[in-house]
Amino acid sequence: MSDSWPVTEEGTVSIRQNANFDLKQLYKRFHEFSQEYQYKFNEKNFTRKDKSDGSEYQIEWVFERKVTQFIKFKIDVEIWSLRTTEEKGMFNGDMEINFNAVMEMDYEDKWEKTTFTKLLRKIYIYYIKKPYFLRYAGKLWSEVYDLHARVKTTLNQFAT
Repeated sequence: MSDSWPVTEEGTVSIRQNANFDLKQLYKRFHEFSQEYQYKFNEKNFTRKDKSDGSEYQIEWVFERKVTQFIKFKIDVEIWSLRTTEEKGMFNGDMEINFNAVMEMDYEDKWEKTTFTKLLRKIYIYYIKKPYFLRYAGKLWSEVYDLHARVKTTLNQFAT
């Protein structure tokens, strides 16, 4: 199993609003981000449940990029929209978007063969090359916040 570093604490990088939003424009913004930073963009889940007070959406997208032969960036985006109504292509409802970023080291499990190589991997990551990995974690952090700012702009929240 690869060694993972959470770059953002789960649930801390989020956007909440109750307003109109354009789901197609939001999707386009995520796709542009994935193209620009060369992420593989995968839709893990798209669920719609119709209820008496409007529809409920749950959308999960995963962005993955192999940075080196040892490091992979992963950004999970979860979108929930409650009491959502649609009118003329625009949606209105209570929306929450969460961004979670993880940096995976040894994602191909090359150092997973024996207990000794697992120990060597820990020493390599946490003692020998820690500043090197922290720089990469910083790059992922800036990319997540760039995506966060783009989404806020798309939702007319104007990131500062």
